[in-house]
Amino acid sequence: MKKLMKLAAKASTVLAAMAMFVATSSVSTCCHCWFAQPVEPEELRNLVNNK
Repeated sequence: MKKLMKLAAKASTVLAAMAMFVATSSVSTCCHCWFAQPVEPEELRNLVNNK
């Protein structure tokens, strides 16, 4: 039982480290896609607002 608890503790640590790695590696991509929007032409903006 003691060995099983040690294994579970190690596995949970590894799982938490992997989750943090995945989260930090995907945040920059998400932020880039969310905030790096191109500037829309004024004609297009007027066309959408006039409808």
